[in-house]
Amino acid sequence: MRTLHPVGLLARAHTRTASLLTLLVVCVSATIVAACGGNGGSGGLSPTPLAVVNPVVDCSKLASVDITDIGGAGSSITSATVTAATVNGATVNFCTVKGTLAPSNTFEVALPVGTWTQRFAELGCGGLCGNLSDPTKQSSFSFSYTCPLVQQGGFVTAATDMGHSGQDTSWASDPQKQADFAYRGQHITTLAAKKLIKAYYGQAQKYSYFIGCSDGGREALMAAQRYPTDYNGIVAGAPAAHFQIQNSLYHGWSVESNSTTGTSLGNAVLYADKAQVLHKAVVAACGGTSGAPDGLLTDPRTCHFDPATIQCANGATSTANCLTAAEVTTATRIYSGPTDATTGERMLAGSPQYGSEANWVGVEVPTTNSTDAPVPTKGLFSYNIVTGAYNLIFTGSPSMPNIDTFGYHDASFYTNFLQANHPLNDATNPDLSAFKSAGGKLILWHGWADQHISPLFTIAYYEAMQSTMGESNVNDFARLYVVPGVGHCGGGEGFPNIDLVSQVTGWVEQAKAPNSVMTYQTDSNNAVTASRPVYPYPAIAKYTGSGDWHSGSNYTQAAAVYTAKTPAWAGSSFYKPYALKSQGVAAP
Repeated sequence: MRTLHPVGLLARAHTRTASLLTLLVVCVSATIVAACGGNGGSGGLSPTPLAVVNPVVDCSKLASVDITDIGGAGSSITSATVTAATVNGATVNFCTVKGTLAPSNTFEVALPVGTWTQRFAELGCGGLCGNLSDPTKQSSFSFSYTCPLVQQGGFVTAATDMGHSGQDTSWASDPQKQADFAYRGQHITTLAAKKLIKAYYGQAQKYSYFIGCSDGGREALMAAQRYPTDYNGIVAGAPAAHFQIQNSLYHGWSVESNSTTGTSLGNAVLYADKAQVLHKAVVAACGGTSGAPDGLLTDPRTCHFDPATIQCANGATSTANCLTAAEVTTATRIYSGPTDATTGERMLAGSPQYGSEANWVGVEVPTTNSTDAPVPTKGLFSYNIVTGAYNLIFTGSPSMPNIDTFGYHDASFYTNFLQANHPLNDATNPDLSAFKSAGGKLILWHGWADQHISPLFTIAYYEAMQSTMGESNVNDFARLYVVPGVGHCGGGEGFPNIDLVSQVTGWVEQAKAPNSVMTYQTDSNNAVTASRPVYPYPAIAKYTGSGDWHSGSNYTQAAAVYTAKTPAWAGSSFYKPYALKSQGVAAP
């Protein structure tokens, strides 16, 4: 089998601190007089000329712009200076504006000095946010591989820390900061950025976009649901839209499953080396379903691998290439997820999928090997994200459960503990009628090998949209792409270099609905080593059987290999329309 190259451009290093700083950040753009297009990854979109607009005032003048009408008393611009950034090897100058929207939403807006093409992009943050990313950095603009707009600096971009900073998680008990993180922070930053655009260039932006992944994907969907006119186009990657579920039952189950005691007080059972043994066996059993010998699982739901098939023989003197009975149990529990003890109903819409095992390292399993010193389960990322999000999820609940007393086998846990803040933190309302009516376009995407968020939740949300709005209506404004072998917001053994910025700008600005999107693998020098198209879910890419299977030109669109809808699960009611909850200072 040819060695596949995990790609660095979109891969994200996951910070595992108590405050869970950005899992991934998203977005920075570029400057050009045309919409993103060409360069292979854009799907052949024809450029739409938009004139470059130059500033009408000096950058320093933006320091005096009043933003109290947006954030309230105490909101202010702290600096406005011209800075230089290297974008695609060239120097691009930005008027970089920093400020605070009350009470504590730190933000930064980057306005191109000589390359603005009348477009604006708000950039999502990841994890529990809490840090301010640099919107002038091209590396933080995801899903834009080879997009000319992103490569040349044509967008005004903005980012925010969502109302809190640092490693102290006490902010999560503050009702106003809860609201700022849940929905308000990105919205008021967008309003501030648009006001600065008008002041700097003497005109408003022509098009507005939101680009985000992980929690940034949740923020993207929150925008479509709460503020349907904020953005013309949205790209939502691997969305943690089911925030309440994701950061309690989902990650908590990973901790309980991979523990010698079955609680957070134990040590890990499955380690990095054995996750790789498991992954190798899964690939051998289920890989290559595209028709090419690539080892990738086109749709893991068609795989029926049993970890017990690689269990070590009784009395084995070496367990390096097999799984012990305890490791088999852990792997099986991670794949299967919890069920209600009375009804047998699944508690989750999905778990980590077959083919994602190599990516579990650092999340579901430790980064060390089984031959190294034992690692407490409290050192796992899954434990840290649960404890970090604890107050956001359970504030206001009749009692405060902990990771060991979550109702993993009791469906009433949803109504008793997760329902209260569901309409505040979650972004799973499938009724996007207002966003559609406003002309908005939405691209959802997820990697099949995601180690943090199961792609089955995103599929379940997409199906809920279809059920609520009708498939034809959804097809008018939304697309879902699920990419084989790709991890959380990038990385993995698949093809994580993908340009969805071109797709969303082309759809918004040229009315060209996306279909085939080329994805790429690159080597350590960023040279393309292989390509593969992806198609709107549930269609798949199929190798034609002739020509180089590393070339995307030798694939065609094929019908779904799995057609069943998401089975019933205990939290499915969270994916039905609901009244949104607001608190604290209302956003304008």
